[in-house]
Amino acid sequence: MQISNAKEIVLHQNAEWSRVMAEESERQNLLRYGIMLLTAVYVVHFVLSLLFLNSISSLVTFSSTYVVSSILIQFALSIASLYITPAILAAIAPSFGGKNDGLAALKFYVFAATPAWLGTSVSAIPVLGWLAALAGGIFSIYLLWQHVSEAMSIPAEKKIGYVVVSILVLAAIYIVIGAVGGFAANMISPYSMTHVGHF
Repeated sequence: MQISNAKEIVLHQNAEWSRVMAEESERQNLLRYGIMLLTAVYVVHFVLSLLFLNSISSLVTFSSTYVVSSILIQFALSIASLYITPAILAAIAPSFGGKNDGLAALKFYVFAATPAWLGTSVSAIPVLGWLAALAGGIFSIYLLWQHVSEAMSIPAEKKIGYVVVSILVLAAIYIVIGAVGGFAANMISPYSMTHVGHF
């Protein structure tokens, strides 16, 4: 997979999914795609976060050091998740009648996560960014639902259970990434609360 495939996943997901599954992709090629796309996503997110630094919140004042630290830590953890998340998705598949196939799970993860990653890139833009991030997340869940049976050989009667557990796993991982990034950045450069009104 190449980074240009991200556009095809969003615009022509069925055709792109068929191509990805038929392709004899090596693990390193898939990881390279994920790393390149996440790098591009976080570079854009970094620039937009600094550009809209004063618009992030009216109640909290973030320093540029806090924003930079938070994004760098979240980026590093997101790269780590490329190795951890597919392993978890593969490991839980047999409990739902599927197969423990790490390569298929990696294909499945980088494919389904692409819209959510793209949405993250613009999430720093006030209002519109959050809407784009939400849309990306919903589209990723849709891709997860659409292709889970083929990717992980999950029987139709157990599809709902596997998808629900997978979403919970992914949500937990993203929450941890955000929380650890924010906590560590606050240790480096604490943010301050802006008082509103009189107390």
